This record gives sequence, structure tokens and C-alpha cells, in this order.
Amino acid sequence: MAGEYIQSDSLKSYWKQLKAFYTAGSPLFQKITKKQYDSYQKSEREDSDNHLNQERLGQDTQVVDVAFYKYLPDHQTAYRIHIVDVAGETEEHFFITRSF
Repeated sequence: MAGEYIQSDSLKSYWKQLKAFYTAGSPLFQKITKKQYDSYQKSEREDSDNHLNQERLGQDTQVVDVAFYKYLPDHQTAYRIHIVDVAGETEEHFFITRSF
């Protein structure tokens, strides 16, 4: 999601902060599986901050995310988030939010 600025040195801490950002901005936060995300036949879009996050990795933070999303009916958005650290460790998260 454009606008978040997170500094972290661990995948777990980064995800905790990123999840808080998404939950604060949405009345709905629902975890989904990769299979569910892939089943949505909507066009996938890349988050506008991805290139900035990749530039920050190893500079002012040790962990960043690369995010993709699909707009769904009823003001919902499905997200695919890859979190990566400077050592190359990764986590993947899938969830749905709803705009107000």
C-alpha cells in the first residue's frame, strides 16, 4: 500500500508493522491462501512503492515488502505481499481488505 514507511531488522517485526498499517486503514482484514488469491480472475497490479522499497533494502532498513493486489467486488482488495530481508530470507502473505 502506497505511503507506509517501515524500518525493521526482522521479517516478523516488519510483518507486524505492515499488518497494523493495513488493519488500521480497513474495517476488514481477512487472511487468505495463495490458492484463493490466484483464483481471483482480476487483473493484478503492482504497488507503486515497490521500486522505492527495493532501493531502501540494505540502506535505511534491513527488510522491505514487494506488494501486488487485485481489486474485487464490494470495495475489497486482495493482496499478495512478499517480505524480504538483506540476507534473502522471505515470507509471503495473502489477505483481503475493504475500503471504507
